[in-house]
Amino acid sequence: LREGLRLLEVQGLITIRRGPGGGPIVGQLDPANLGRTSTLFYHLAGGTYAELLDAWVVTEAMLADRAARNADRDAVREVLEPFLEDDHHQDDEQVTEFVLAHTHFHGRLASLARNRVLEVMLQTPGQIVTHHVLSHTDPRADRDLIEEEHREIARAVIAGAPQKAYKAMTSHIESMIETHRQHLGARLEDFIDWR
Repeated sequence: LREGLRLLEVQGLITIRRGPGGGPIVGQLDPANLGRTSTLFYHLAGGTYAELLDAWVVTEAMLADRAARNADRDAVREVLEPFLEDDHHQDDEQVTEFVLAHTHFHGRLASLARNRVLEVMLQTPGQIVTHHVLSHTDPRADRDLIEEEHREIARAVIAGAPQKAYKAMTSHIESMIETHRQHLGARLEDFIDWR
């Protein structure tokens, strides 16, 4: 039983509270957990980081397109309007906090896809990139560009313009890739690590 609980904990399906009154607690849905598990399969398939980055562009653009097609326009506005405002960021914000804040935008956008399977599945390449690539770099230097690109995507989705949202997201992810391509260097052709 303990081993079974440990396996569920590793997959992010539960957390185990230690001590008196502790025990298993059902975890929250997090595409990062699916991403972590899927890296084993991508590694076995011979998937490279270059292929992962290609997949990231396609999957995020698909989510933006679907979000723009969401018929519940009130829900779309409610979810995305907070991202239209200029962020008043703190200069001492840590890298982890910065990455989580911007990953939050992509998660909220994915929630508008109107398909829970696609919402979770299409976020996994971005989650792997975040944990394998972005965790070794500091994207805060591109803060203003990232925030403006998020606003552009949000405006297109709120306007119900799927092609514009698709193009804006494609451009955003490609600019992120270009920023981090030099850091990866020869590792682009490495197999995706299983972590």
